[in-house]
Amino acid sequence: MPFFNTPPIMGHMESYLPPIASAAHGKQLLTGPALVVLAAAYQVLKKRITGSNSASELYKHIWKFLGKSEARDKVGRMAQYGCRALQGILAHMSKDFVGQAYKPAIAEMQTSLAWARRTHRWGKEMPHIPALGDAISRGDALEATQRCILITFLVQDHIYWLLKMGFLKFTQYTPAQWHRRNLRFIIASHVCNFAICVRDIKRIQAKQEKSDPSVAENTQAVAKANQDIKDNKMMMVRYVLTFIQMLHASGIKQFDDWYIGIMGVVSAGIDASKQW
Repeated sequence: MPFFNTPPIMGHMESYLPPIASAAHGKQLLTGPALVVLAAAYQVLKKRITGSNSASELYKHIWKFLGKSEARDKVGRMAQYGCRALQGILAHMSKDFVGQAYKPAIAEMQTSLAWARRTHRWGKEMPHIPALGDAISRGDALEATQRCILITFLVQDHIYWLLKMGFLKFTQYTPAQWHRRNLRFIIASHVCNFAICVRDIKRIQAKQEKSDPSVAENTQAVAKANQDIKDNKMMMVRYVLTFIQMLHASGIKQFDDWYIGIMGVVSAGIDASKQW
Protein backbone atom coordinates (compact mmCIF):
# COMPACT_ATOMS: atom_id res chain seq x y z
CA MET A 1 0.00 0.00 0.00
CA PRO A 2 1.24 3.53 -0.72
CA PHE A 3 2.30 5.58 2.30
CA PHE A 4 0.12 8.56 1.29
CA ASN A 5 -3.58 8.18 0.54
CA THR A 6 -3.35 11.01 -1.98
CA PRO A 7 -0.24 12.49 -3.65
CA PRO A 8 0.86 15.45 -1.45
CA ILE A 9 2.78 17.47 -4.07
CA MET A 10 1.21 17.00 -7.49
CA GLY A 11 -1.01 14.78 -9.64
CA HIS A 12 -4.19 14.94 -7.55
CA MET A 13 -6.96 17.57 -7.37
CA GLU A 14 -6.13 18.14 -3.67
CA SER A 15 -2.34 18.30 -4.16
CA TYR A 16 -0.32 21.51 -4.06
CA LEU A 17 0.01 21.27 -7.85
CA PRO A 18 -3.15 19.62 -9.18
CA PRO A 19 -3.78 18.87 -12.86
CA ILE A 20 -5.36 21.95 -14.43
CA ALA A 21 -8.74 21.08 -15.92
CA SER A 22 -9.55 24.46 -17.49
CA ALA A 23 -8.59 28.13 -17.58
CA ALA A 24 -11.25 28.86 -14.95
CA HIS A 25 -9.77 26.14 -12.74
CA GLY A 26 -6.33 27.72 -13.08
CA LYS A 27 -7.69 31.13 -12.08
CA GLN A 28 -9.33 29.63 -9.02
CA LEU A 29 -6.05 28.06 -7.91
CA LEU A 30 -4.08 31.26 -8.49
CA THR A 31 -6.43 33.58 -6.57
CA GLY A 32 -4.86 33.03 -3.15
CA PRO A 33 -1.19 33.07 -4.26
CA ALA A 34 -1.83 36.10 -6.48
CA LEU A 35 -3.17 38.11 -3.56
CA VAL A 36 -0.11 37.17 -1.49
CA VAL A 37 2.18 38.28 -4.33
CA LEU A 38 0.34 41.59 -4.60
CA ALA A 39 0.68 42.14 -0.85
CA ALA A 40 4.40 41.38 -1.00
CA ALA A 41 4.87 43.66 -4.04
CA TYR A 42 3.09 46.46 -2.20
CA GLN A 43 5.43 46.09 0.77
CA VAL A 44 8.52 46.14 -1.49
CA LEU A 45 7.24 49.24 -3.31
CA LYS A 46 6.41 50.92 -0.02
CA LYS A 47 9.92 50.20 1.25
CA ARG A 48 11.48 51.79 -1.84
CA ILE A 49 9.28 54.88 -1.69
CA THR A 50 9.16 55.55 2.05
CA GLY A 51 12.20 53.65 3.27
CA SER A 52 10.12 51.69 5.77
CA ASN A 53 7.99 48.57 5.87
CA SER A 54 6.33 49.55 9.13
CA ALA A 55 2.55 49.37 9.16
CA SER A 56 0.67 52.67 9.25
CA GLU A 57 -0.98 53.80 12.47
CA LEU A 58 -4.40 53.20 10.87
CA TYR A 59 -3.41 49.66 9.90
CA LYS A 60 -2.17 48.96 13.45
CA HIS A 61 -5.37 50.39 14.88
CA ILE A 62 -7.53 48.22 12.62
CA TRP A 63 -5.76 44.99 13.56
CA LYS A 64 -5.83 45.98 17.25
CA PHE A 65 -9.58 46.60 16.87
CA LEU A 66 -10.16 43.25 15.14
CA GLY A 67 -8.04 41.55 17.78
CA LYS A 68 -10.81 42.21 20.30
CA SER A 69 -13.44 39.49 20.56
CA GLU A 70 -16.19 42.04 21.22
CA ALA A 71 -15.16 44.12 18.20
CA ARG A 72 -15.24 41.09 15.89
CA ASP A 73 -18.66 40.19 17.27
CA LYS A 74 -20.05 43.63 16.47
CA VAL A 75 -18.52 43.64 12.98
CA GLY A 76 -20.13 40.22 12.48
CA ARG A 77 -23.43 41.63 13.69
CA MET A 78 -23.17 44.48 11.19
CA ALA A 79 -22.64 41.94 8.39
CA GLN A 80 -25.44 39.71 9.73
CA TYR A 81 -27.98 42.52 9.76
CA GLY A 82 -26.65 43.82 6.46
CA CYS A 83 -27.65 40.44 5.02
CA ARG A 84 -31.10 40.80 6.57
CA ALA A 85 -31.45 44.23 4.96
CA LEU A 86 -30.40 42.85 1.57
CA GLN A 87 -32.93 40.04 1.85
CA GLY A 88 -35.63 42.58 2.69
CA ILE A 89 -34.67 44.72 -0.30
CA LEU A 90 -34.63 41.71 -2.64
CA ALA A 91 -38.11 40.74 -1.43
CA HIS A 92 -39.37 43.99 -2.98
CA MET A 93 -37.52 43.48 -6.26
CA SER A 94 -38.80 41.70 -9.35
CA LYS A 95 -38.06 37.99 -9.76
CA ASP A 96 -35.73 38.68 -12.70
CA PHE A 97 -33.65 41.24 -10.76
CA VAL A 98 -29.97 40.29 -10.99
CA GLY A 99 -29.54 40.19 -7.21
CA GLN A 100 -32.12 37.44 -6.76
CA ALA A 101 -29.53 34.84 -7.78
CA TYR A 102 -27.56 35.69 -4.62
CA LYS A 103 -30.50 35.51 -2.23
CA PRO A 104 -29.79 31.91 -1.05
CA ALA A 105 -26.12 32.80 -0.44
CA ILE A 106 -27.10 35.94 1.48
CA ALA A 107 -29.54 33.95 3.63
CA GLU A 108 -26.87 31.31 4.31
CA MET A 109 -24.36 34.01 5.27
CA GLN A 110 -26.84 35.59 7.70
CA THR A 111 -27.57 32.24 9.35
CA SER A 112 -23.89 31.25 9.52
CA LEU A 113 -22.93 34.56 11.13
CA ALA A 114 -25.76 34.28 13.66
CA TRP A 115 -24.59 30.82 14.73
CA ALA A 116 -20.93 31.81 14.78
CA ARG A 117 -21.77 34.72 17.08
CA ARG A 118 -23.99 32.51 19.24
CA THR A 119 -21.20 29.94 19.60
CA HIS A 120 -18.79 32.63 20.73
CA ARG A 121 -21.27 33.95 23.30
CA TRP A 122 -20.43 31.06 25.63
CA GLY A 123 -19.00 32.64 28.79
CA LYS A 124 -20.23 36.12 27.91
CA GLU A 125 -22.37 36.15 31.05
CA MET A 126 -19.29 35.85 33.31
CA PRO A 127 -18.45 39.58 33.68
CA HIS A 128 -22.10 40.35 34.43
CA ILE A 129 -22.26 38.05 37.47
CA PRO A 130 -19.84 40.08 39.71
CA ALA A 131 -21.53 43.26 38.42
CA LEU A 132 -24.87 41.82 39.55
CA GLY A 133 -23.41 41.25 43.02
CA ASP A 134 -22.12 44.84 43.13
CA ALA A 135 -25.51 46.21 42.09
CA ILE A 136 -27.25 44.18 44.81
CA SER A 137 -24.72 45.38 47.41
CA ARG A 138 -25.33 49.01 46.42
CA GLY A 139 -29.09 48.50 46.55
CA ASP A 140 -29.37 49.46 42.86
CA ALA A 141 -32.58 47.61 42.00
CA LEU A 142 -32.70 48.85 38.39
CA GLU A 143 -29.20 47.68 37.45
CA ALA A 144 -29.63 44.43 39.42
CA THR A 145 -32.82 43.73 37.47
CA GLN A 146 -31.11 44.47 34.17
CA ARG A 147 -28.17 42.21 35.01
CA CYS A 148 -30.48 39.37 36.10
CA ILE A 149 -32.47 39.55 32.88
CA LEU A 150 -29.34 39.75 30.70
CA ILE A 151 -27.68 36.79 32.43
CA THR A 152 -30.90 34.80 32.06
CA PHE A 153 -30.98 35.61 28.35
CA LEU A 154 -27.36 34.52 27.85
CA VAL A 155 -27.83 31.24 29.76
CA GLN A 156 -30.99 30.47 27.81
CA ASP A 157 -29.15 31.37 24.60
CA HIS A 158 -26.65 28.61 25.43
CA ILE A 159 -29.58 26.26 25.96
CA TYR A 160 -30.84 27.21 22.49
CA TRP A 161 -27.42 26.30 21.09
CA LEU A 162 -27.59 22.91 22.85
CA LEU A 163 -31.13 22.36 21.55
CA LYS A 164 -30.10 23.19 17.99
CA MET A 165 -27.05 20.91 18.17
CA GLY A 166 -29.22 18.06 19.48
CA PHE A 167 -27.62 17.75 22.92
CA LEU A 168 -30.93 18.69 24.56
CA LYS A 169 -34.52 17.82 23.67
CA PHE A 170 -37.54 19.72 25.03
CA THR A 171 -41.00 18.24 24.54
CA GLN A 172 -42.79 21.59 24.82
CA TYR A 173 -40.45 23.68 22.67
CA THR A 174 -38.79 23.45 19.30
CA PRO A 175 -35.39 25.21 19.20
CA ALA A 176 -36.94 28.10 17.23
CA GLN A 177 -39.78 28.54 19.75
CA TRP A 178 -37.31 28.53 22.62
CA HIS A 179 -35.21 31.16 20.84
CA ARG A 180 -38.15 33.45 20.11
CA ARG A 181 -39.28 33.21 23.74
CA ASN A 182 -35.75 34.00 24.92
CA LEU A 183 -35.62 37.14 22.77
CA ARG A 184 -38.34 38.59 25.00
CA PHE A 185 -35.79 38.62 27.82
CA ILE A 186 -33.34 40.71 25.81
CA ILE A 187 -36.22 43.07 24.97
CA ALA A 188 -36.79 43.58 28.71
CA SER A 189 -33.04 44.07 29.18
CA HIS A 190 -33.03 46.84 26.55
CA VAL A 191 -35.89 48.60 28.37
CA CYS A 192 -33.91 48.50 31.63
CA ASN A 193 -30.76 49.73 29.87
CA PHE A 194 -32.69 52.64 28.38
CA ALA A 195 -33.97 53.54 31.86
CA ILE A 196 -30.43 53.36 33.28
CA CYS A 197 -29.20 55.78 30.59
CA VAL A 198 -32.03 58.22 31.41
CA ARG A 199 -31.18 57.98 35.11
CA ASP A 200 -27.46 58.56 34.51
CA ILE A 201 -28.15 61.63 32.36
CA LYS A 202 -30.43 63.10 35.03
CA ARG A 203 -27.82 62.50 37.72
CA ILE A 204 -25.11 64.24 35.71
CA GLN A 205 -27.39 67.17 34.86
CA ALA A 206 -28.38 67.51 38.52
CA LYS A 207 -24.70 67.72 39.46
CA GLN A 208 -24.12 70.30 36.73
CA GLU A 209 -26.93 72.47 38.06
CA LYS A 210 -25.34 72.40 41.53
CA SER A 211 -21.84 73.00 40.08
CA ASP A 212 -20.63 69.81 41.71
CA PRO A 213 -16.81 69.63 41.53
CA SER A 214 -16.97 66.17 39.93
CA VAL A 215 -18.50 67.72 36.80
CA ALA A 216 -17.47 71.38 37.03
CA GLU A 217 -14.10 71.53 38.82
CA ASN A 218 -12.08 72.09 35.65
CA THR A 219 -12.24 71.91 31.87
CA GLN A 220 -11.56 68.18 31.84
CA ALA A 221 -14.38 67.46 34.31
CA VAL A 222 -16.83 69.55 32.28
CA ALA A 223 -15.80 67.84 29.04
CA LYS A 224 -16.09 64.39 30.60
CA ALA A 225 -19.58 65.13 31.96
CA ASN A 226 -20.75 66.39 28.57
CA GLN A 227 -19.23 63.37 26.85
CA ASP A 228 -20.95 61.02 29.32
CA ILE A 229 -24.29 62.64 28.54
CA LYS A 230 -23.61 62.34 24.80
CA ASP A 231 -22.61 58.68 25.15
CA ASN A 232 -25.74 57.87 27.13
CA LYS A 233 -27.94 59.55 24.54
CA MET A 234 -26.22 57.54 21.81
CA MET A 235 -26.83 54.33 23.74
CA MET A 236 -30.49 55.30 24.18
CA VAL A 237 -30.77 55.44 20.39
CA ARG A 238 -29.08 52.07 20.24
CA TYR A 239 -31.53 50.52 22.72
CA VAL A 240 -34.54 51.91 20.83
CA LEU A 241 -33.22 50.36 17.60
CA THR A 242 -32.48 46.98 19.17
CA PHE A 243 -35.85 47.00 20.96
CA ILE A 244 -37.60 47.30 17.57
CA GLN A 245 -35.31 44.67 16.03
CA MET A 246 -36.08 42.15 18.78
CA LEU A 247 -39.82 42.78 18.50
CA HIS A 248 -39.47 41.67 14.88
CA ALA A 249 -37.07 38.76 15.48
CA SER A 250 -39.16 37.39 18.35
CA GLY A 251 -42.33 37.41 16.27
CA ILE A 252 -44.15 39.76 18.65
CA LYS A 253 -44.58 42.31 15.86
CA GLN A 254 -43.66 41.81 12.21
CA PHE A 255 -41.91 44.62 10.38
CA ASP A 256 -39.96 44.66 7.12
CA ASP A 257 -36.53 43.06 6.95
CA TRP A 258 -35.00 45.87 4.89
CA TYR A 259 -35.26 48.58 7.54
CA ILE A 260 -34.87 46.16 10.45
CA GLY A 261 -31.57 45.15 8.85
CA ILE A 262 -30.48 48.76 8.53
CA MET A 263 -31.37 49.34 12.20
CA GLY A 264 -29.23 46.33 13.09
CA VAL A 265 -26.26 47.66 11.13
CA VAL A 266 -26.56 51.08 12.83
CA SER A 267 -26.94 49.65 16.36
CA ALA A 268 -24.01 47.26 15.81
CA GLY A 269 -21.98 50.17 14.46
CA ILE A 270 -22.66 52.10 17.69
CA ASP A 271 -21.42 49.12 19.71
CA ALA A 272 -18.39 48.69 17.46
CA SER A 273 -17.47 52.37 17.84
CA LYS A 274 -17.02 51.80 21.59
CA GLN A 275 -14.34 49.21 20.78
CA TRP A 276 -12.62 51.40 18.19
